[in-house]
Amino acid sequence: MGVLARLSRRWLLALGAAVGWLAWAVGIRRRVVLSNLALAFPEKSPGERRAIARATFRNLGRMIPEFLLVPQMSEAELEAVLEYGGFEKITEATARGQGVVVCTAHFGNWDLLQAASSRLRTRVSSVSRHEARTGADSLWKRTRARSGVEELAVKRGETLKAAVRALKAGNVLGYVIDQNVSRRRAVFPTFFGVAAATSPTPAYLAMRYGARVFFAVATPLPGGRYRAEIEGPFELQRSGDREADVLAFMQTLNDRLEHFVRLHPASWYWLHRRWKTRPESED
Repeated sequence: MGVLARLSRRWLLALGAAVGWLAWAVGIRRRVVLSNLALAFPEKSPGERRAIARATFRNLGRMIPEFLLVPQMSEAELEAVLEYGGFEKITEATARGQGVVVCTAHFGNWDLLQAASSRLRTRVSSVSRHEARTGADSLWKRTRARSGVEELAVKRGETLKAAVRALKAGNVLGYVIDQNVSRRRAVFPTFFGVAAATSPTPAYLAMRYGARVFFAVATPLPGGRYRAEIEGPFELQRSGDREADVLAFMQTLNDRLEHFVRLHPASWYWLHRRWKTRPESED
């Protein structure tokens, strides 16, 4: 990290973008990215989709030094990089003692959003799967911890329990909603018109524990800056059909993500197989 500290942020972002372009050039997950883009944007030409793909890799390359620098940045520097819209609604909910879940996604620099928010606004807890550690994974988790983010590493089936503990401790729970999950644990709202296996945890937290659920992403601004777009809280309808209510709630959150991806398509993480798990009806 000493080398990072000695380089200007502008040079680091340029270096990261070059690394991202190299990853595209050598074909890392290129087929997956182009397949996902074809599914989401059939109306775009192959050339347009390839341009989005290249920009996606450059953006991902820039994200790495952006996030690793967060623990070394002053609050004034962080405020200059990330501006907020609507955070007072989250502050009001936490002040009333309500559990707060902020749903986000692999969009923009989602780790920067969580880490900067934990340093600037409120204590953030984040759920992640407990997996064997690699050097890169350890570095990422240490950076989160140094930024004030509480990492909740859970095993399969423990997510809801860990989330409840974080809410009872008064922390804001950051929850990524666009991770593919197994069919057994999934509901299937649509994302770009295609059923996408989605964890129902945010809906359960709203339904069972009265949590206030928001949606937030960091949209790109000129000069390598971001704006935290915060929407909600979203109300969970109680029609008497619990499964339908949970699905409708998660559909609303997926719709908000799709809205921002359509506005900034190169900001989403097209490298993962979002639509991998299929509903039983497609067997």
